[in-house]
Amino acid sequence: MKNKKSFANIVYMFAALYAILGILFMLIKPSTANPKDTSMIILGFIGLFVFIGLPVLAVWYYNKEGYQVSLGKAIKLGVLIGLLGGFIIGIYAYVYYSFINPDAVEQILEISKQVLEDQNMSEDLIENQMEIARKLFIPMHFVGQIFTGILYGIIGGVLGGLFFKTSSQN
Repeated sequence: MKNKKSFANIVYMFAALYAILGILFMLIKPSTANPKDTSMIILGFIGLFVFIGLPVLAVWYYNKEGYQVSLGKAIKLGVLIGLLGGFIIGIYAYVYYSFINPDAVEQILEISKQVLEDQNMSEDLIENQMEIARKLFIPMHFVGQIFTGILYGIIGGVLGGLFFKTSSQN
């Protein structure tokens, strides 16, 4: 008899994969790279498809394990994967920007400052913006990873639910 993986085990397995891939994308795509560079745009689209595709793959796997798949269950699976994976990526980003490479934050803020200067903003306003950004960059990056994970999880869960929904038989 085949030993089925539980819902929680599937969530943990795919959330771990989500987090590993997210950390790899953070390492591959430098935060100080020009976002208009063609290679960064392509890498961004690849990341979008990967992180939406993982919840779809998880729903397929859940179905393959023999469970009934409803749209609600698929969305729940996707959201939990995105939430947990995004949380782990957020922790990594916090550690990275706080301890491993704190200079990266200053480099990112310098790029932002240059953009504001190009828009002919006053020096006082630019300095106020930079001070707020210094305080909020790391916490907002952490929260942003979680919300992005949830968003990708919802989209992937809906797509997975639509593709792999099974009819309930009583």
